[in-house]
Amino acid sequence: MQKRILLVDDESALRRSLSLGLNQFGYDVEPCENGLTALNTLEAYKQNDISPDVVILDIQLPDINGKKLGRIIKNRYPDTPMFYITGYAEELDLAEIEELQADGLLEKPFDANELSGKIQSVLESHPPKKETVVQERDTAKTVSAYVLISAENDEEFFPLYQKLYFTDNVLYCDAVRGDKDIFLLIQADSADFCEKYFNEAILSMKGIKSAEYLPVGVPVLNENIRQIINSAGITMFEDMPGMNKIRDNKKSVCSYVVVDVEREYLANLYPVLKLTDNVLYCDYISGHASVILMLYGTQFSEIDRIIEKKISRLEGVIKVKKYPVINIFEM
Repeated sequence: MQKRILLVDDESALRRSLSLGLNQFGYDVEPCENGLTALNTLEAYKQNDISPDVVILDIQLPDINGKKLGRIIKNRYPDTPMFYITGYAEELDLAEIEELQADGLLEKPFDANELSGKIQSVLESHPPKKETVVQERDTAKTVSAYVLISAENDEEFFPLYQKLYFTDNVLYCDAVRGDKDIFLLIQADSADFCEKYFNEAILSMKGIKSAEYLPVGVPVLNENIRQIINSAGITMFEDMPGMNKIRDNKKSVCSYVVVDVEREYLANLYPVLKLTDNVLYCDYISGHASVILMLYGTQFSEIDRIIEKKISRLEGVIKVKKYPVINIFEM
C-alpha cells in the first residue's frame, strides 16, 4: 500500500516539485497550502478512518504557526513521523532546533531525492502506527461575558477596581490602557444570570461612568471547523504553558485585542485567530461581528508586531483595537 504523505507549505512551486518527486518514489502526497487547509484535510482523514504516514510541515505558514500546528497534529496522530522544513533556520534558537529535530528538520532548499531518503529511513525505524482517538475533555457548562468599563475619574478608579476584583463571579479583572479602564470576564451557570449580575451587581457600583456588556458565544461554523477548533483548543491548553502562569509571569506582558470582522469571513477567521502566535484565548462575542483575544509577549512591541503582521492583514478584518493590561500597582 502506498504511504500517505501530508505536505504543508505555502510555496506552490515547492509543493508541486516535491509532490511530483515523491510520487515517483511511490508516495501518495496530499499537498496543503496553509495550516487551515491541513486541519480540514486531517478532519476529512479522521472521518474516513485514515491517517497520514508522514507529515512534512513548514514552520513559517501564512495563517497558523507551524510549530503549533505540529503539536495539534501530534496530539491527534502521536505515532506519525513529522519533518519540519524551513528557509529560516538561522532564526531558530538551539532549544527550538532540538525540539523540531524529533523526527527531522530540513533546511531549504532540498529536493525530493533527499526528502525521500529521510522519509524511508524514519519509516523503517518507527514501529507500526496505532490509531489514536482523541478524547474531548469534559468542560463545565458555564457561560461567560466581558464587561468593558470606563471609570468616572481617577479618584474613583482604584476603589472601583478593588471592589470589582473581589466580586463573586468575576473570573478576570484587568486594568487596561485605552478608551476603557477595566476589562472584566464574568462567568455563571446561565446567560440570564450573567446579564442579571451585570445589571444588578455591577452597574450599581459607585465610580462607573459607562459599562458595555459583551456576552461570549459560539460562532456558527461547519462541523469540520468545529472539530478543528475543539481539537486545537485541547492541544493549546495542554501543550503550552498554563494561562495563569503566563499572565502572572513578570517577564511577560498581555493585551486584550478586540477584532471587528466582516461576518461572512468569520468562519475562516475564527480558527486562524484562535491559532495565531501568542494567543492565550480567543472569544467570539455573541451578536457582534467581533472577537476578543488575549495576546502575550515579552514586550508590548512584540504584541504590536503580531497585530500588525498577523492579524490586521487577514482578509475580513475591519478594525483592531488593543488594550494593554497594566499592573495596577505601577499606576
